[in-house]
Amino acid sequence: MKIFNPDNALMITMTQITDCIFLSMFWMLGCFPVVTAGASFAALYDASFRAYRKGERHSWHRFWKTFRGNLKESIPPTLLVIPAVYGLLRCLIAVWNAAVYGTISWTIFSAGALMIVTAFGILCVMFPMISRFQNSLAGLLRNTVVLALANAPRTIALGMINAATALLCVKFIIPLFFLPALTALISSLLIEPMFKPYMSEENAAV
Repeated sequence: MKIFNPDNALMITMTQITDCIFLSMFWMLGCFPVVTAGASFAALYDASFRAYRKGERHSWHRFWKTFRGNLKESIPPTLLVIPAVYGLLRCLIAVWNAAVYGTISWTIFSAGALMIVTAFGILCVMFPMISRFQNSLAGLLRNTVVLALANAPRTIALGMINAATALLCVKFIIPLFFLPALTALISSLLIEPMFKPYMSEENAAV
């Protein structure tokens, strides 16, 4: 029957919804040991990009293939990123409280929040970069910062989108089952143009 044809619009839509849910759940599972969170972020980004923007099937297989392939490389930066994210969140809360209680002006708060969001956006570039390029730890850190700052407007937008996603996922349970994969897809619209000048035509096409 045509309704069960995998190229049918209904089946494609159902597959995309299913992929969104399962990729988000795989991401949560991959983050559970904490030290593997970076590999999980890299796998989610790569699988979401290929499934939704390249139309590739078997996104679940792609997720675990990327996860295993980047696991060793992603652990050291993950150990650096975890305290960095914690520190950024503490700084943001501190600046917000200071503004609320009048210790600092809202202008200073806005400037501080912009710096924190930018720093968060830089971190959001790191693990997608692992899924695309081979780097030493020092090279990864250097290239992430340089690339992110060279594309500051995109980096700030990344920080805002991912910060909003993190807030929603912390406050509510339901978004955890679809928002991670959706955010990875939206993030790819900002990140892939950053990567494109440094990728060969063959790599850009796959």
